[in-house]
Amino acid sequence: MDLSPITAALLFCGVILSAIALYALQHRSSLGAKAFSVLMFGIAVYVLGYGMELASQNLETAMFWSKVQYAGILIFPTTYLIFVVQFIGQGSRLTPAKLGLLFALPAVLFLVKLYDDDLRLIYSAVELEPAGPLALLQIERGPLYQAIVIYSLVIVTYANYLLIRKRAYSSYLFREQTAIIIGAALVIYLVIILYLAGIQPFPHLPGFDLNAIAYIVWAGAICYAILRFRLFDLVPIARDALIEMLNDGVIVLDAHGRVVDANPVALKIFNWQQPPIGKTAGEILPGLVDQDFLAGLEKTTKIETTLSTGAAARTYEVTFSTLREKRSQFIGSLIVIHDITERKAVERELRELSLLDELTGLTNRRGFNVLSNQLIRMADRMQLNAALFYIDLDRLKQINDGLGHAAGDQAIKAAAGILKRTFRSSDIIARFGGDEFVILAIESGGCSANVMLERLRAELEQQSAADGDYKVSFSVGVAVYEWDNPQPIESLLARADQAMYAMKQTRRAGLPDPS
Repeated sequence: MDLSPITAALLFCGVILSAIALYALQHRSSLGAKAFSVLMFGIAVYVLGYGMELASQNLETAMFWSKVQYAGILIFPTTYLIFVVQFIGQGSRLTPAKLGLLFALPAVLFLVKLYDDDLRLIYSAVELEPAGPLALLQIERGPLYQAIVIYSLVIVTYANYLLIRKRAYSSYLFREQTAIIIGAALVIYLVIILYLAGIQPFPHLPGFDLNAIAYIVWAGAICYAILRFRLFDLVPIARDALIEMLNDGVIVLDAHGRVVDANPVALKIFNWQQPPIGKTAGEILPGLVDQDFLAGLEKTTKIETTLSTGAAARTYEVTFSTLREKRSQFIGSLIVIHDITERKAVERELRELSLLDELTGLTNRRGFNVLSNQLIRMADRMQLNAALFYIDLDRLKQINDGLGHAAGDQAIKAAAGILKRTFRSSDIIARFGGDEFVILAIESGGCSANVMLERLRAELEQQSAADGDYKVSFSVGVAVYEWDNPQPIESLLARADQAMYAMKQTRRAGLPDPS
């Protein structure tokens, strides 16, 4: 083996690409990470194989490394297409049968390459000629050579078409990434144009494969576009599905408190032309949040604030949450900005109409009757179901008798606090009477009645650790309102009340709670 500066550079790039493939594999639980890893590994095999081919000192060794690099050449287009399909959020289309078909042709072509010394279908003739410090294969292209070039070009072009089509209506973050990837892809097309035109940019190196250089440039661009925005921590297409269409403003921060993305509503709230990428949370929300606040954030925290970004000031509920990957490593923060101006106005009106419970600040029975019909009409318009929870605070009489009514009032306030933390600000949370609460919530996305119940159980468990002389617990009944099968709110209340009573009876009988 004879190492020249060119072969050493190729081998070095191949090692770097292999390291990137291994890094991506460590994040294989993230969307697209496996395909990205195999993609980088395929390019690494191609580049390393070509570097070893150039370092070979005889034809037999050069042909061996030529076959090795073809494994990377043939697998690259397929894995790039798979990566793009997953990257744009359509990974569910990749059934095992379709994956088998995608890899079938590369597998057949690789078998042909292994036996091409006899078949002469890819290289009809080949010689090894020295060209300065390198030994270059001089080949005559066989009938399958053009087919492989066309196959690679078609697959890669289709994948880029999918990126361009998705880019037209995607987020700023996704557009930035795809612009880099597609821009670097022009290098591949340039090399193909030079090849078809018979132009050799390096006349003193006849037969030098420019594709190796082009693939390194493209791989580097893909890595930059992906890793710069931490794809394997915050998947852009998942972000599109979750926050692009939300009516709330959403800002994503990295582990250092810097902005990495913001949705259109956030841009409108702060009157930004584009996301302030790289700015810190303290710069975009001065006086409200800083790095120390984010560093000490262990659970979801809500803050109310008034912002004057337009003609009139508006009131917002700002929710701060930590983002962690599956291994619980902290990767950033999420800021959700919910406009509660109208809600605050309604609350003021409710106070004026005596529709709020004085002890808890929740809506009372009368307020619930006023607001519930509005929420049901909204659910009908949006064609969404709603869930009604009828909740009874357990053992309130025993608390009052044993510890006094002041302790009973504290238990009711603690119960109200649990419900406020569990349910959304858009849900109706009402105290119906002494120890009874009713919540009406619209189901949307992944927020179903079962999900809300799980959140309620989690809040109760957390409260239990802080309880003193008594333990707050609930009996809960649930009834679901179906928009395509409407029924009066009174019927929902009766059904939920019956379900709650059934839970109490079950507990008294010593049986486990119904699921």
